[in-house]
Amino acid sequence: MKAQFDQNLLSSFYLWLENRLLKSDTKAYLTGLENNFRYVDFDDIPTDMVGYQGEYRQLVADYDVDVVNSGFFVGDAFITGDSSANGSVYTDYNNGRILFPSASGTGLSVSGTYSVKEVNTYISHDDDLEFLVHSDFIENGQDSPYFYNETGILDKGSYFLPACFVSLASSENEEFSFGGEENTQSRVRVMVLTKDSYILDSVISRLRDTVREKVTHVPYEDFPYAYSYSVKDFPYTYTGVVGDQGDSPLCSYIDRVTASKVVSEALREKLNKDFSIAFLDFDLSTYRFPRS
Repeated sequence: MKAQFDQNLLSSFYLWLENRLLKSDTKAYLTGLENNFRYVDFDDIPTDMVGYQGEYRQLVADYDVDVVNSGFFVGDAFITGDSSANGSVYTDYNNGRILFPSASGTGLSVSGTYSVKEVNTYISHDDDLEFLVHSDFIENGQDSPYFYNETGILDKGSYFLPACFVSLASSENEEFSFGGEENTQSRVRVMVLTKDSYILDSVISRLRDTVREKVTHVPYEDFPYAYSYSVKDFPYTYTGVVGDQGDSPLCSYIDRVTASKVVSEALREKLNKDFSIAFLDFDLSTYRFPRS
């Protein structure tokens, strides 16, 4: 089935949010982090690939940052991050790992100096309560800031905090003008989880002030991340992807942003977790012809 408006909106908002946290007025990323990778027998990659896990999740893929992630080292040899030019070696920016063809073997010495997100971003398709109660969360910094350790108790599907979780809460069409144009009013919810109150308040403040900005729609098939969250076209920039949508792209306009750190006692009792939660609701208007 073809991707529909809701899928396009959610993925486009995710890209906008990821970029918004990296922009110069926010800079929610760290640079100059020494990153060593080790072989891990992953069960979610094809048998013709081998995976090397780094010390950090959610590497910065966007090239519009102060220090870009241009590649890595195998031994003393620098390898570009461009999979089309390095023999089909893929950087999984979301999980912080590098995937090699299986012929490369499991004994490589892989390292690099990386820029890493300070606030991770995820798309969520579950109800807030269901997601919070049944998901595993790990605050970055088990041994040192933003460090990732694979241990017997660490689920590979765990979410690393601080993080923003994006979901589509509601939507409806409102007749706007003659000729079939309607205003699709959508509410996108961003749930922020962290133990760091400074980061929580900073994210709330920055995102609340995005009211009256616009979110450019990137068609689902043009989503810049591909296999295992590698980038389709290297180097990737969000501004470049938006520019590729032409002079008059479909956009959603942020009419209102509501932020709250109030959590019900019932929810708090069920959570039994010591991190802080905030909710930001983005009310968006998209003027479109849904039946054309």
